[in-house]
Amino acid sequence: MYGYISIYFTPTEEERKNYLYYYCGLCHSLKENLGEFYRLTTVKEVVFFSMLNNPVENINEFRCPYVGLKKRFKPENNSFMTPYAYLNLLIIYGKLLDYNLEGKPVPKKILKKLEMKLLEQFDPITINEYKHLLKMQQRVEEQNLDLDDYAKPSQGIMEMLFDEFFPQGYPATMPVVTAYLLYLVDSVYDFNKDIKKRNFNSIANSFGVKKLDELTQDQKERILFTYDLCSKEFLENVEEVANFNKHLVKKLATFSLIYHRNSVTKILDGGEIDERATNHSRANKKGRVQKPIFKI
Repeated sequence: MYGYISIYFTPTEEERKNYLYYYCGLCHSLKENLGEFYRLTTVKEVVFFSMLNNPVENINEFRCPYVGLKKRFKPENNSFMTPYAYLNLLIIYGKLLDYNLEGKPVPKKILKKLEMKLLEQFDPITINEYKHLLKMQQRVEEQNLDLDDYAKPSQGIMEMLFDEFFPQGYPATMPVVTAYLLYLVDSVYDFNKDIKKRNFNSIANSFGVKKLDELTQDQKERILFTYDLCSKEFLENVEEVANFNKHLVKKLATFSLIYHRNSVTKILDGGEIDERATNHSRANKKGRVQKPIFKI
C-alpha cells in the first residue's frame, strides 16, 4: 500500500536526520493519537506530505526500540503531526473499505470504530465523500473502460486530500498526476497477483490481456509515456507545492520516480525486480517491492 516515495539514494547525514524528523514524528503521533499498533502502518507518502508543509524546528534525539535502540530523531513539539496521523488512518480505512467492496468482508464493528476515530479530525462531509469515491471506483472497475477512465475516482480522492492539506492552493494537475502515478504503478506491480487471485487490474481490463507479455509494443509504450508525462508534471509541481524542504522533497521525488520507472520498464519487458540488488534496508520478504536502498 503505497510506500513509493522513499530514500532511493544515499543521503547526507543532514538529509537523513531531517527525513527521520518527519518519519519518526509520524510514528510517534500514530502512537499518541491512535495507539501502539498503528505505528506499524506508517505510510511514507504521508511522511512526504508532512515535509511539504512543515519546517524542521527543534529536534529531539532518542533511542528507538523498534530498530535495536539505534539513534533516531523526532520533533520536540510533535503536535503538528496530528492531522497526518489521521490522514494515515484514513488511507488504512480506505484499504479496508476496498476489501469490503471486493467481497472480502471486514467486520462492521472495526469499520465503524475507525470511522468514529476519523471524525475526530475530519468532518462528516469529507468522510462521506471519501466513501462515495471508493464506491464509485468499484463501480467504474466493473466496466470495460480505457486506462485513463479507471483512474478518475482515485484522482477525485487525491483532489479531496489536497484541498484538505493544502488550503493555500496547489497546481490543478498535481492531484491528477499523483493519483495516476500511484494507480499505474500499483497496476503494474500487482498485475500477476491480481490475475492469480482474479482481482480487478486496470491494465488487464483496459488492454484485454492476462499476461504482461501479451501487451503490444504500442501498449507498453503508452504505459511508459503516461508514466513519464505524469512524472514530469509531478516534479514541476512539487517545488511549487512545497513550502519547506524544497531541495529534499525534490530529491526524494526524483530518485523515487527514476527507481519505479526502471522497475516498471523491467517488468513490462518480462523481468522481475531484484530486491536483493537494491534493498539494503531490511531482510527480504516475499511480496515486497517498494523498498528504499538506504537503511534509515
